[in-house]
Amino acid sequence: HRVQVYSDLTGEWLSEDVRKTMTWSTTKSDNLILHTFSLAPQNQFQTTDNRVEYGQAYHAMLPSEGVTYQIAGDRVVRGGFNTTGHLNNTADTDFRAISNNWPCFSFAKDLGDITSPSPPVVFAVGLSRDPAISYTASGTQQSRSLFYRTQFSSDTDAISFFLNDYDSAVTSANNFDSKLNIAASQISSNYADLTILAARQVASHIEVTVSTGSDGRLNASDVMVFMGNDGVNRMEEIYASTPFWIYTNPEILRLMLLPNIRWHRLAGTETSYVADDLGDTYPQASGPSSSLLRPKALESTGNMMIATAALIEATGNTAIISENADLYRTWADYLKVNALIPGTQSTTDGVMSGAPSNDTNLALKGIIALKAYADILSTLGQDGSTYSDTAKSYASQWQSLAEASFGFAASYGDSGSWSICYNLFADKWLKTGLFPESVFQKMGSLYASNINNYGLPLGSRTTLTSSHWMVFAAGVAPDITTRNLIISAAQDYIQNGKDAMPWPSIHDSKGGNATVAGVYNRPAVGGVYALLVQDLGSTVSTANSNSGGGSNGSNSRVVLRSANLVLIYIFSFISSTLLCLA
Repeated sequence: HRVQVYSDLTGEWLSEDVRKTMTWSTTKSDNLILHTFSLAPQNQFQTTDNRVEYGQAYHAMLPSEGVTYQIAGDRVVRGGFNTTGHLNNTADTDFRAISNNWPCFSFAKDLGDITSPSPPVVFAVGLSRDPAISYTASGTQQSRSLFYRTQFSSDTDAISFFLNDYDSAVTSANNFDSKLNIAASQISSNYADLTILAARQVASHIEVTVSTGSDGRLNASDVMVFMGNDGVNRMEEIYASTPFWIYTNPEILRLMLLPNIRWHRLAGTETSYVADDLGDTYPQASGPSSSLLRPKALESTGNMMIATAALIEATGNTAIISENADLYRTWADYLKVNALIPGTQSTTDGVMSGAPSNDTNLALKGIIALKAYADILSTLGQDGSTYSDTAKSYASQWQSLAEASFGFAASYGDSGSWSICYNLFADKWLKTGLFPESVFQKMGSLYASNINNYGLPLGSRTTLTSSHWMVFAAGVAPDITTRNLIISAAQDYIQNGKDAMPWPSIHDSKGGNATVAGVYNRPAVGGVYALLVQDLGSTVSTANSNSGGGSNGSNSRVVLRSANLVLIYIFSFISSTLLCLA
């Protein structure tokens, strides 16, 4: 039988407002056929409904026998293909609104008579912006470009490389999936489903950027990673996704922490705690003007410290904290004062579970983060006993303050409530050794008695839960049976078909559906990698702990050589262009 393949894009890739006008072009050479389209006019760094609305969209193919292309209205181009099986190699030049006869940027491939498996038909789809990020620290604004521009002379060269690299990229992606599947399946087959699905969602939320030097050239030694969706580099999203980055590429995590650290280091008004994020609206990292007003100082400071400790444990590289010693000590001092008694400070999920005063789970985060800092000082050969002794004292007091009739209370003194206390996972992960086995046994009994059809609720005051925090809790569980019950409930949720959207980060553990608007397609689901990193240990020799890892580390180009090619979609998602297993 004879087979023809068709693909098109419309201006809906640029904006949800289909009244907006766009322009376009098609370029054809011996090496590439490329459709380029963009909004007119362009509004740099502006977003609508969480979508960036400037830059260019691309649709491309390599020239070969049977490949045809066309730009025309939807009825013309799709109707023509349905009739003839090919396109006419022309481009409509009547620039207009997205919905005005719906211009389509189209390709077709005639495979002829198929009598045996054919080679893959490969299309490239991408979005590019330059500059990509506006980053402001100490009143100085930087317009930062995507890292891939340091590796290619033009977007056309990058797209050509991307298409020609398909075979090796698919091989790398399959190898990554195979290694991941094997490792996760050793925990449980249901767990493998969670990790494989999460990889795509988490990786798509970052952009690797570079600054422009005084000479006007891109500075490949000044690399920073920005995470988007709900705000810019939100510390809670970074903390939740840390297990994913530790497992796949810890260098990405280091580069993601740098913009937040640099902002604090250069801030005109020093804060004793870590701000919640670097801005409300991606891609404008203009500083945490509104998040400073949010009472999440303890949460964000604990997030930063635990993520840093996990990075150091995984890589053996302590440069990030050595180069910012005063800043980290300031944050540790804040934890020392505030960790045990959070007061009215809130957390992201605490709002869902009743916003308790003196949130016990939040206190856990601060206490464990304080001990993690003490352990880092010990690694550096410095005296961290004051911080260590305080953390141990706090851990002992916490057990009494959080005492409840079942498990541990959601807030001090409320013995009739309980919390899943998922932050206990960090004690096991970082091996801070603050809590006795009896605490974990108590949590295991609580978990086993309260699992609903689609998950373990965050506490007694809600039926809502989060898949990533459930897996943190699974890491707390002292027995395999309870751990696997939690994992199975999380897997049941993602396959029940009730939510026609990317993986939500909050869902109802009884009903099995997302109930909070806008909390889907978040990088926080990277937390489901918690069980993979729990006993991972260091990926490099600790003999190199103080070399080559500063803010201008020379290995950045190697680690990121194939990272963040702005074209991240192809028929097979090429996760290996971003990720590499140690």
